[in-house]
Amino acid sequence: MDECTEHEELFVLLEEILSHSQILLLALYRVYRARKRRRILLDHVGHHTYSLTTRVPKQLEILHDIISYTDEICVDYLRMDRNAFGRLCYLLENVGGLVSTKNVQIPEQVAYFLLVLAHHTKNRIVKNGFKRFGHTISKDFNAVLNAIIKLHPLLLSNSEPVPDDSTNDRWKWFKGCLGALDGTHIPIRVPVTDKPRYRNMKGDIVVNVLGVSDTNMKFVYILTGWEGSAADSWVLKDVVARVHGLQVPNGNYYLCDGGYTNCDGFLTPYRGVRYHTRDWVTCPFPPQNCTEFFNKTHAKARNVIERAFGLLKMPWAILRSHSFYPIKVHNRIIMACCLLQNYIRSEMLLDPLEAQVPEYVDPVEDHDVDYIEQVETSEEWASWRDNLARSITMAANSSRARKVPAREHTGKSRRVWSIAEEKVLVSAMKDLVARGYKADNGFKTGYLGILEHVMLQAFPLTDIRQESHINSKVHVWKKNYGTLATMMTRSGFTLNSTPYTIEVESDEAWDNFVKYVNTFVMYIIVYFQTDNNARMMRYKSWPFYTQWRDIFGKDRATGGNAEGFVKAVQGLFNKDTQIQSEDEHEHTPTFHLVDCGGSRLFTSMTPGESSATGKGKSSKKRKSIDDGDDRFIELFSMYCEKISDIAKRADEASNQRKVVFDALDVMKELGVEEKISVSKFLVNNTKDLELFFSLTEANKSVMVKIIVEGRYRSG
Repeated sequence: MDECTEHEELFVLLEEILSHSQILLLALYRVYRARKRRRILLDHVGHHTYSLTTRVPKQLEILHDIISYTDEICVDYLRMDRNAFGRLCYLLENVGGLVSTKNVQIPEQVAYFLLVLAHHTKNRIVKNGFKRFGHTISKDFNAVLNAIIKLHPLLLSNSEPVPDDSTNDRWKWFKGCLGALDGTHIPIRVPVTDKPRYRNMKGDIVVNVLGVSDTNMKFVYILTGWEGSAADSWVLKDVVARVHGLQVPNGNYYLCDGGYTNCDGFLTPYRGVRYHTRDWVTCPFPPQNCTEFFNKTHAKARNVIERAFGLLKMPWAILRSHSFYPIKVHNRIIMACCLLQNYIRSEMLLDPLEAQVPEYVDPVEDHDVDYIEQVETSEEWASWRDNLARSITMAANSSRARKVPAREHTGKSRRVWSIAEEKVLVSAMKDLVARGYKADNGFKTGYLGILEHVMLQAFPLTDIRQESHINSKVHVWKKNYGTLATMMTRSGFTLNSTPYTIEVESDEAWDNFVKYVNTFVMYIIVYFQTDNNARMMRYKSWPFYTQWRDIFGKDRATGGNAEGFVKAVQGLFNKDTQIQSEDEHEHTPTFHLVDCGGSRLFTSMTPGESSATGKGKSSKKRKSIDDGDDRFIELFSMYCEKISDIAKRADEASNQRKVVFDALDVMKELGVEEKISVSKFLVNNTKDLELFFSLTEANKSVMVKIIVEGRYRSG
């Protein structure tokens, strides 16, 4: 009965599969007939939907118009002359690994890649101009971008220190200097939830880019990806601490502006003294003392990085406006523009855009004074700067931090908050966040009054006031949360769930975090002071950390998307990294082979799923399958499962026959035909087989005798 039922189900499934197959074939045939009739009608009228013989010459004609007439036209479109364009194509093919496709050659791929960067042209415009599909433009754009990133060992400049016998008026005072570094902001488009971290002091959504230039305005190092709210000192700390970060040999240094701390390897001007070039141009008086003389000379030399940034943003329009690329792709576009700018300065004897950059460019003041003191100062380095300014005593007194006079004791003690008061305050702040009082980098105006009103309602006799108590408490909480959040990103730091204290795997790890992080860079040791606030935090309880994360979590820059050239190249070889184009692509279900009872069949997969046997691919040209196709695949899967189940049962039955025949073989009174007959009877009746093996040897012989004589009643 069981075998009949299984075969009936199998035949029913086969009938349904055949019926659905007929429906699909009929639908395909009707689509084919409709398209054929439409093509015949268009041919009769004289209009052709697509003609390879007419389209290919147009595609070649567009590229020919750009690179075949004059260098002026080529520079206007691609920002480089024809000779530089040809050399770039050669490097991308032989070093970067760029390959031609079936329909698009390397020069055409590079041409519309440069066109997009130079003019920030949209995909829709490029595909109409080059007579290509949008998917082809997007795919080739990413391929060229990855190939250019792979050229960074060739295109990045190797900075040489200023020699002792230099006669350059700009650099002769800075012996051993490697160049200058500074940060700049590039507009970016990010999700709404990430905007607080990317908003700078001016309210723009930007990404922070740290650039290092040599004395000839060529980039030596680029780190992009840090959020716009991050101070330049944070980014510099990350650059030096990275495995493949900025390497400063002992005895050499870079020029920095006042947003950084004067320390080994980084020379900054004197604060509180005229510095920027506009200050010297508008003021009729020459430098009056050694500090002003040093600042003027320093500003004249360090201006090379400002000119490098100006020369970078002028030809590449994609860096001057917001783009729709993902963050990772946008960061690599910035790096590619820096590499291309180095390449242009190396290959073109005269860059026509360089003459448009002013001789002295005033930097944009983006620095937050609250985050300047992030790098540990050096007494020796300050003395060396003072010697360079030719006045050791005066410069040393000028460069030291101004001491704050001690406050007079007023007799008022500091207010101590109770646990109940802190719980009410943190609950009220979470309520403000839920009600929309949270802005990008803080709360909206008037939130302190609301919090004071809540505290007065909970504690009618309290003396808590918004300015003197609540504002200070919120500031301290935000500072403590920033330190704890940094700790939790370090290896070996955890927060207990019950006492809410900090757990560290070793005292050495705590000392390295609290005191200094020793980073060996080439031949020198660079010391960074992480956080003075962390010294007294180890054995304290922090029960509100999870609430602080909901309140302050979105305000803090993390640098999670920061990426250098080495990390970018490593990401290109990761098969899981998928670069999306500026246009949105439709994700369609794909098919994969999966095992089903020893055979293989196709199953559908949505874009969000993953497969162990292969990767899903999305295509604009392919439409999503309909319900009939899903039903067909479901039936086919059930059919394979049934076949697998039948095969498994057949294998089990074969094993059972062998076991039963071995059990009957010891009964010498039975003949061969009788043994075969009894074995077949027991195997076909599962319950009788179980009864047979549950009996003793003597009772088995009695049961077999009854079966042979035909007196056994099954069931």
